[in-house]
Amino acid sequence: MPYFVLGIAILVGLALAARWYISASPQSILRVFKWTAIIGCLAIIVVIILTRQLTWAAFMLPAMIPWLLRARQASRMASTSQGASGMAPGKTSEIETRYLRMYLAHDSGEMNGDVILGQFSGKTLRNLSFEELIILLGEVKDDNQSIQVLVAYMERYHEESWRESKHATEDVNTQMDKANGSMTISEAYKVLGLEEGANFDTIKESHRRLMSKLHPDHGGSTYLATKLNEAKDLLLNQ
Repeated sequence: MPYFVLGIAILVGLALAARWYISASPQSILRVFKWTAIIGCLAIIVVIILTRQLTWAAFMLPAMIPWLLRARQASRMASTSQGASGMAPGKTSEIETRYLRMYLAHDSGEMNGDVILGQFSGKTLRNLSFEELIILLGEVKDDNQSIQVLVAYMERYHEESWRESKHATEDVNTQMDKANGSMTISEAYKVLGLEEGANFDTIKESHRRLMSKLHPDHGGSTYLATKLNEAKDLLLNQ
């Protein structure tokens, strides 16, 4: 009977582990493997010390070094495998303007972007201070779409500073009210984070999921919600 219960417990544990493995990100898997290897090595060392099997240690420790080095290398790869956007890999939407390439994570609603033109070119918004973002705002003032996405970013991640800034009530609002031009089919797919040719159900589901993260009532912005609606309507009516 005890063996039967133990067997059931092992099967349940394996099923839960398999379920986690399927849904977990590569970074999470590598992190778990790394700590499992570290804990396993420490456990072996403790057993060797307690049992005073120092002869075994002389053989085992050299054999363990390559595995520890591989775990360290895997950890470094995980930390550097994030995209240029600075966000963990996953399904993302992309909005590109003259000055910025913005990324919207579907799962978390996280937002970040790369500066692709100007003195901050090559940097991500997350690495810029609020003061530098204000300087960037001055640089992009001739492009309405860049203003829109940059303001949406600052409203989300620098809300208090932005609300207190004089730029929030100056001619930026006037610029944001101007027409931004029509969206292309290709841009619509990128906004919703979809491959071209996605079916109607997939388009609707992607729109619903993103709106739940980026709607103004949920900490998003009117501009982003408008772009999502525009992309959905364009693709469903093409």
